[in-house]
Amino acid sequence: MIKSVSNTLLTLTVVLLAVGCTNQAIPKKDVKRDDVDLSYSDDLSKYRPTVKVQSKEGDTIKVLNNQAIRSTYEISDKMDAVMDSIAVRNDTLATLSGYTIMVYSGTNEVEAGRIRNRLFDILPAMEAQIQYKLPTYFVKIGEFYQQIEAQPLYEKIKKYYPTATVVPEQFKLEK
Repeated sequence: MIKSVSNTLLTLTVVLLAVGCTNQAIPKKDVKRDDVDLSYSDDLSKYRPTVKVQSKEGDTIKVLNNQAIRSTYEISDKMDAVMDSIAVRNDTLATLSGYTIMVYSGTNEVEAGRIRNRLFDILPAMEAQIQYKLPTYFVKIGEFYQQIEAQPLYEKIKKYYPTATVVPEQFKLEK
């Protein structure tokens, strides 16, 4: 067994030496930039299609003014009606998805008022709102389009109210 392995290794070594010593099939040429011959040319006109132009001596070209092409399948009137209905629906919805920071959620109205007043002391530039949905009071502050926009204010509020969270909210658009 050892003899067969050594014979196989010897044969493999001889083959690798023979292959390694042969000349490579890719010719190598040392070419300097100035010696590069870029003068190759070939006549490709035989491959180009030929177009026969039939013209008469007295032909004149009549120029037409640009006009809209009317199609029997035109849907612009229907599309205008659909777009108008979408605009009317959007005006009635008038809400925008965003995020706000919920500082308090509970059934105690006095506690909600106290937290709202304290938030006014902490952040006088912002107005905290109390929302009431039977039987719960919510104290929320800020209106943000994206959750990441709420993070700096959230970190500031979290120092005072560790249970505060950033929550999704629908904001009414003012017309």
